[in-house]
Amino acid sequence: MTKKILFVDDEPNILSGLKRLFHGKFECETANSGAEALAKIRSDGPFAVVVADMQMPGMNGVDLLTAIHSEAPRTVRMMLTGYADRPTAIEAVNKGHVFNFLSKPCSESQMKAALEAGIELYRMNMKIEEIQGTLRSFE
Repeated sequence: MTKKILFVDDEPNILSGLKRLFHGKFECETANSGAEALAKIRSDGPFAVVVADMQMPGMNGVDLLTAIHSEAPRTVRMMLTGYADRPTAIEAVNKGHVFNFLSKPCSESQMKAALEAGIELYRMNMKIEEIQGTLRSFE
């Protein structure tokens, strides 16, 4: 089962910092845009967790996470943003089915706990799907 995490942000320094911070703890990949993230999901997926920034040119984080929900529904989606206003959070949860909404700056311990919880949710979702498949075979 995958434990891959995809970080999506248009700020290269944030991506390199996250990759460096969690190197050796998680299998991390990065994308600089929503379009690049969707391409990676198609070519390198599945990912257990996707963490997306809100404010990105071309495709914002909510639109990206909504697309991921359609394309890879078992992938756990998280938002990491410096623009943590209530309407953004509501839109992210309602449209993007976001599991966790994190504000920049985010501490290493908070991010690590969120990633571990996301991977565990992904693992449980996959197990439920496996059990449902087994039960369907008895019908």
